[in-house]
Amino acid sequence: MPFRRPDRRIRRVSLADRVADAMLVARAGVRQQVKNVVILRALRDGADFDEGWYADAVRTELEAVAAETEADAARVTRELDFARGRHLRAATARDFVDRDVPTLKLRRKVLRALAVELRALAADDEAVASLIVEARAGALDEIAATAAAIPGRGRTKPLKGLARSRALQSLREELRDYLDD
Repeated sequence: MPFRRPDRRIRRVSLADRVADAMLVARAGVRQQVKNVVILRALRDGADFDEGWYADAVRTELEAVAAETEADAARVTRELDFARGRHLRAATARDFVDRDVPTLKLRRKVLRALAVELRALAADDEAVASLIVEARAGALDEIAATAAAIPGRGRTKPLKGLARSRALQSLREELRDYLDD
């Protein structure tokens, strides 16, 4: 079978799709941050799970990301103003010129829309609760995987395959028993 070249047609990506992609990345970052906090509070601080506390933490993190996104939009605006009318050759990757103006305008639109979406997400109680559930599950999985990989405890090497899966499931169930009290 001969090698086929990829289709060279350029597909225009809509603003909504760009914002949706940026939201996926932002949600993943917030979820990761909250997962880390769950682990720290449980293992280091010995704190019980408090959904209200975590809801506030998620909202605070979403607001921080939205503020950072707005600061990026302001930076892009400054770069856009600098680039307008510059018909030189760019010396570095951050040396924007007039032909970069459309790209910078699009980037600014995406950043502004992303900040609005992040704030809307922070105001959505169901979305915040969903992020908490996802982060908590990720934290439990990480704790269980780490505990299952600790050598010793009657074994000379970590479990693998089906035995590891069973041990992880058993540990997850045990951790859920502790967290739900």
